[in-house]
Parts: sequence; structure tokens; C-alpha cells
Amino acid sequence: MSELKGYEYIVDASGETKAVQRSTGEITETVWMCVPIGSQIWTPDEIVAQTEYLKLKEQNELRRLSNKDLGKFFFISNDEDFKDLLPQTVTRLIYLNTYTHFGDNKLMLTERTPIKRKDLAKILGVSKAVITKFWKEVSPKYIQEQDDGLIFTNTDIFIKRKLSQRGKYNPYQKFYIKGIRTLYKATNISNHKHLGYIFKMLPFINLEYNVLCKNPMEKDLDKIQFLSLAEFCNIIGYNISQLNRLLNIYKNITFDTFDVKGKQEIFCAFAYSGLDRKTSRIFVNPHILYNGTNYNKVKVLGAFCKE
Repeated sequence: MSELKGYEYIVDASGETKAVQRSTGEITETVWMCVPIGSQIWTPDEIVAQTEYLKLKEQNELRRLSNKDLGKFFFISNDEDFKDLLPQTVTRLIYLNTYTHFGDNKLMLTERTPIKRKDLAKILGVSKAVITKFWKEVSPKYIQEQDDGLIFTNTDIFIKRKLSQRGKYNPYQKFYIKGIRTLYKATNISNHKHLGYIFKMLPFINLEYNVLCKNPMEKDLDKIQFLSLAEFCNIIGYNISQLNRLLNIYKNITFDTFDVKGKQEIFCAFAYSGLDRKTSRIFVNPHILYNGTNYNKVKVLGAFCKE
């Protein structure tokens, strides 16, 4: 008698054969059957697993269809906090990854033109001195240069390939190439660090609602433990007495919206009751990063359109 995966058989005092579920110890009745060779039999455990897999597959397909307008993207794990990098360095590093080649992460300016280290100042729009400091920070952990001069970014951190999920949801954020390029080119160099403050908060960005919080995997909006603006300032080391200045900076970090020509959207939105700005909730524009099921509901919550 062969045992099915996840179960073992026992014979009780009455002589009846019972199945014991190894994971829980639950004892269930058994039935004998005669089936043709090549038949497949599913246990209750396998039926539950298959049901969950099909449900997840359907959710992923709905996510893909709902967010297709956001365009091409690459992944970064939502656990990545770039703790060893300056915020402005993170911003430039993420922008560079919009030029990665699918599969091997080789930096390519066009289909046939690779990016060399001498090209970085022009591409990033900064001085050669800034690039020297930038390279010391990011190499070799995040970027490596080969003997032939070709540059590759770390494929374990910046993922631009098909993920093998095997029915299990991976906690990654999607970074959208068109949105990031538009934002980067519209942002003054002096504000690269303010973009980076947000990018370094990946472990706090809720995957469904793009709001900074303490439970980023939570999908029920009523159960989200929001991170306040005051807590955000504490994490990034920003003087809370300069709060109005910080809000004004973010208010003016805008980029062209993709929905209505000539309209501007803000990079991140601050929602508060009107009583105390320190309690504000922070939403990140889903045109930049998002891996939830419907980016339009995030746009409604964040009200990103600039008046």
C-alpha cells in the first residue's frame, strides 16, 4: 500500500485503516478504490493548494491587466533599504537601472549601444566629480565593470527577468521605466536626495496602497498601521522643525502625467486631517513604483494631480 504525499496510514483498534495528516495530526476516514494505471488522485491538502494557486494566478492576471498602462518595469525586493548608500545615490542608481538589458542587466543606452563608465556623467546629468563619488559607493556591490568596459548591475537586487513564482507571491516592488525617467529628468539635481529618501523606504511601502506603513503586506486598508510624517522624518534624520520646508520641496517635485497632456503630478502626496501635519500619511505615486492590483485606486487615495 503506497502512502499519498503528506499522509501516513494507521490501523485502529477496530481494524479500520485511517489516514493521518502529517502536518496537523488530523485523522480522517479512508476509502479504497480501483483505478486505471496513470490516474491521478488528489488529497484534500493538494486540493486546497491547487485552489489557492488558481486564485493567485487569477489575481496576478487581473493585476497585469489593470496596471498595463504603467508600461515596462523592473523589480526590487521590498526588503531592500539601500542602507549603505546616500539617498541621492539611490535615486541615480534606480534611474540607471531603467537602461538594463533584459536577463543579464547589462546597461544599454540603445538596443546596440552599451553604456560605459565615461558615459555616466552625461546620462545622469551630473559632474564627473559626482560620478567619481557615486562609483565609489555603488561598486562593486550594486554595479560592476568588466575588463571590456561593459557595465552590469546586480541581478540579485535589480531584477529584470521573468520571476519563477511557482504559485507563491513574491514581495517585490515594480519600478516603472517611463515614470522613473520622466520624474528624474524633471527633478532638479539638488532634490535627488528627496527622491532617494522615499526610495530608501521600500520596506515601509504598502504593496497594495503605496502608502508608508508598518505592515506593508496588509491588503485591508482599515488594518494598515500608517507611518506618520513625523516618524518618516525621524527615520531619514530630518529636523522636524523644518517640516514646512520639506513639504514644500515635495509639493514641487512633479512630472508630466501620462493621463492628460499638459497636467502635472506630484511624486508623493501627504494626506492629513487638517489639524496636525506631523500625522500626515505619505502616498507614493504608482506611476513610479507599484505592485498592487489596481493603481487607479491609489491615485484616488493620494490625489496626485497638482492643481
